Amino acid sequence: MLTFSRRMFGALAVVVLAVPALAETKAPTGPVLLTVTGKLDLPTRAGFNDEDDKFFGFNAVDFDQAAQFDYEKLRTLTNVEVKADFPKGGSVFTFEGPLLADVLDAAGASGKMVTVQALDGYAVEVPMDELVEKGAVVALSRNGVPFGIGDYGPTQIVFPRAERTDLADMPDDNWVWSIYHISVQ
Repeated sequence: MLTFSRRMFGALAVVVLAVPALAETKAPTGPVLLTVTGKLDLPTRAGFNDEDDKFFGFNAVDFDQAAQFDYEKLRTLTNVEVKADFPKGGSVFTFEGPLLADVLDAAGASGKMVTVQALDGYAVEVPMDELVEKGAVVALSRNGVPFGIGDYGPTQIVFPRAERTDLADMPDDNWVWSIYHISVQ
């Protein structure tokens, strides 16, 4: 009987300790805007599925696991407002969304390189540290208006170029708009 009680206590402790981890990796309930793949500790879904992941398949995106984010999940992360001219030299707008660093943390991402991919297939590969140091934001809106498919949405990577003199000469190459996928390696 004593052995049974120890086993039950051990199993209960495992379940209780696992509950916070499960809450952090809860799958989104709304339409997915952004999928993070690669080296992740907090995935919310299993790997690529030939039957259901047609867009990923069309774009040759294969993965073993992923962290998915809908609008609400992205909004629950700490959102920031940054001022930036986009395109470079154009009008200055206020962009709002979570820092890319916080999105990657929410996915449990670890790696050195990040590939940001847009709906049209455009992709850039950039060192993760560079994006984080430059204050990359996963923007959800511009001047208070949420992005939609067809403009710069569902999400766009922006930088606080109008607020930081060290970014004043930054080209638009890493300002990927209409992003849906980030791979971390």
